[in-house]
Amino acid sequence: MIILSIIRMFRVPKSPAHLSRRKLSDQVVDRVKSWLMAKSMQPGDRLPQEKELLDLLGVSRSTLREALKSLEVQGIIRVSAGRSGGPSVCEVPYETAANLLTNYFYFKKLQADEIYAMRRLLEPEMAATAVAHMRDEDLDRLEELIEACRNPEDSPEGRRSQRLLELEFHNVIARRSPNALLSFNCQFINMILAQQVTIKKVYLIRQDKIDRENDDAHVELLAAFRAGDAAHVREAMVRHMGECSCHLNDLEAVVHQRFGDAVADGPIPDFTR
Repeated sequence: MIILSIIRMFRVPKSPAHLSRRKLSDQVVDRVKSWLMAKSMQPGDRLPQEKELLDLLGVSRSTLREALKSLEVQGIIRVSAGRSGGPSVCEVPYETAANLLTNYFYFKKLQADEIYAMRRLLEPEMAATAVAHMRDEDLDRLEELIEACRNPEDSPEGRRSQRLLELEFHNVIARRSPNALLSFNCQFINMILAQQVTIKKVYLIRQDKIDRENDDAHVELLAAFRAGDAAHVREAMVRHMGECSCHLNDLEAVVHQRFGDAVADGPIPDFTR
């Protein structure tokens, strides 16, 4: 009896009108998404009020609210309170989409060569597409990041911060790419690399030669961006990605040789810093 009661607790109730095994609220989520696309809804556009949505979708109030909550968690809508409130469309923030995708890779144990197999393909093309869209403030920010990383820090925490700033250099570029798919994927790869830097503690080892090569590559890229030379940017980024791939593999090997598996026994890293 106890087992049967537990099974009933987790059993998804079926609606006579919907014989699919999927939850009814999930079906409503898909229907609302399709409706938003069919109507070419844009961020800021308002959805019908609850009563009208209930009539349109033919579901219970609890099912509708569960579906709207799911859409809100996904970042697709925002539900505001009050008489003039209700659901409205919003642009999905990069952070929301990236964090959801991160969950997929949580137990995949990605290796440096796997990450760079993708990064070496995408980063040069992404950078080339960004050239015509870089603003003066972007170029100034790139220069600031170069200066912040120019003199290697003595402390491990200082080196960790510099590694993350080097990745931010590439994020500044990615945010200016007009190709949304390239932009998202390159930023997402940088997010994974930021986690790798912290988890595998590659910042524990001071490597002045690697720091100089990174600095030289970023200086060359900045000059090419200032000149508006997309071909040079692409060529420089191809070389830079090749060097970065070798650097990360070498650093991981040195860290493992010196510290062994002890690097995995530290505190849970804070990726928000």
